[in-house]
Amino acid sequence: MKKRLCILVGILLINSFLFVGCGKSETKEADGKDVSIQKEEVIYVKTEPVISMDFTNTLLLPGNLKPKEEAIVTAEVNGKVNQIYTDLGRKVSQGESLCKLEDTTYLLTYENKKKDLSIGSIEFKNLTKDYERTKSLYENNVESKSEFDTIEKNYEKQKEELVIKENDVALAKKNLDDTLIKAPISGIISNKKVLIGQTVSSGIELFKLVNIDQIYVEVGVSEKDMPFIKNGQVCSVNVDMFSNSFKGKITNIGPEPSSETKTYPVKILIKNEKGNLKSGMFANVEIILDKHKDGLAVPKKSVIKEQDRYYVFVKEDKKAVKKYVKIGFSSDAYNEILEGVEKGEQIIMVGNEDLEDGSLVEEKE
Repeated sequence: MKKRLCILVGILLINSFLFVGCGKSETKEADGKDVSIQKEEVIYVKTEPVISMDFTNTLLLPGNLKPKEEAIVTAEVNGKVNQIYTDLGRKVSQGESLCKLEDTTYLLTYENKKKDLSIGSIEFKNLTKDYERTKSLYENNVESKSEFDTIEKNYEKQKEELVIKENDVALAKKNLDDTLIKAPISGIISNKKVLIGQTVSSGIELFKLVNIDQIYVEVGVSEKDMPFIKNGQVCSVNVDMFSNSFKGKITNIGPEPSSETKTYPVKILIKNEKGNLKSGMFANVEIILDKHKDGLAVPKKSVIKEQDRYYVFVKEDKKAVKKYVKIGFSSDAYNEILEGVEKGEQIIMVGNEDLEDGSLVEEKE
């Protein structure tokens, strides 16, 4: 019995010793009191130094491509279509024949008008001789005034009639020429509304021509951006279906805003030598409004918004230091910092979501 009691006492003493030993690792004596030790949590982060880079303030505007020049070709005279010399999508030159109308009636009219003019010219030539002779006699008091007045009146009348005959010939010639419809501009046939054998009337649309050797996009610019827009300014034009961008130049600036959009119309002209760009395609225009060289830059993901202010965390001596910053221009991945940090400072860009000013941090490998 005594032996068992001794063994039990020994076990209790060992447990008591172990308990006291463990307690020393978790507490420490301070002025006679036990104080618990709490280790500060380390937050793993990734940093990137503040660098310098060029920034541009770019205006992005949508628009649709339009041909620089287009024309609706209409019939100038009535007639039946005898021949068609072109087709949809074909490129034609200015003055090239597009179609021909029946011209028999117009040719006959022209020939008759020419005959009338020829006869009238001969008659007027003979009358002119009589007029000049009578005038000379009258001035020498050989011919009476009444006789001279009669022939002078007849002379003026024939002169007016001759002018009318000349105009009739010119009109008949024009009508005859108008039976051959020609391209008013160089371009591509974008619409064809005529068939052989069709009877057309004056004013009816036959073809539509577009010249896309040069093409333009019209965009709307807000009032606040207008001071930065200049004629001759070079722009970058991007069309979704092409990987490369196209160079454009501002050629027209509207003097007043649109009543609908309240923006100022601006035209950007683009050279389209290969003809890849087509009318109606959607485009995005980039216009550089301003440039800042060697601005301080930090990753966008490192900048945090707090109400109407922005701040970043800078890693200093294993701690996160909160610094308020002023933002300038932006690029795809970086913000320009106008004040608040200096070049070379280590900006926390990953792990900054849960940081507080003074948080213990360690660089993540």
